[in-house]
Amino acid sequence: MASKLNVLLLFTIFSCYQLFLITAQSEVKDVPNEASKVTNDQLINDFEDRCASTKCRDGETCMLNKDGDAECACLTQCEDPKDERLMVCTKSNQTYTTDCEFFQMQCWCRRKDERCTRREALTDTIDYFGRCQNLGICTEFELEVFPKRMTTWLGEILDTLFVRKDLDAKYEVLVNEARKMKLSNTEKWWRNAVLWEFCELDKTHDNSVNNEELARFVRSLKVLEHCIQPFLDHCDTDNDNKISSDEWGTCLGLDKDDMTFLKTFCSN
Repeated sequence: MASKLNVLLLFTIFSCYQLFLITAQSEVKDVPNEASKVTNDQLINDFEDRCASTKCRDGETCMLNKDGDAECACLTQCEDPKDERLMVCTKSNQTYTTDCEFFQMQCWCRRKDERCTRREALTDTIDYFGRCQNLGICTEFELEVFPKRMTTWLGEILDTLFVRKDLDAKYEVLVNEARKMKLSNTEKWWRNAVLWEFCELDKTHDNSVNNEELARFVRSLKVLEHCIQPFLDHCDTDNDNKISSDEWGTCLGLDKDDMTFLKTFCSN
């Protein structure tokens, strides 16, 4: 969401440059169109070059100040998706229209902007996607049966993404094998989906998934599966705040051969 807004802001800035050029040209007669085009391209390239090395936080975008230096500024507006599924609920039980709106509020508060209406936002974090609600407590029985529900769900999701052509080509072999296993009534037909999900979560390819990598996964599922966080906490048997491929496999019922394959496949 923030990246889309960054693009919109870039176009806004470019438009301002173009308006400036048009005004200047109205005061100077007989300026060749080609010269105008070159100047405009130079301004755009200059903006991109200066902002290329400027890393802004969520809720911020790069812009040039009056001295022509690149700096980060709070987003001026966030797109309203008009979809409750894109709302976010924070740890302090505050609902925001989008994650962009939350990060924008944090930015305003960091800069002591008058638009900051919740100073608490500075220490708040996103808990899950969706409007804040009472999710209930994960019971011992629910936690016990959760792995089976999760493996089945992952199996269906993997196949659906493949049908919709929203799946990386390297996973095609996993889908084809999973379909054969399901048709032959193999007990663990969902095995490949469990492998796929770990590969997707392990962005650093170090055969473990840290809390940061798990965050969006949890946020997306928590409103539907209130046992997801307790389940992942249970999987982290050594309490090092990350889940290894062995811990992931053990939690979801894979055997040793599966976990060996998991390490090899995800590292490629």
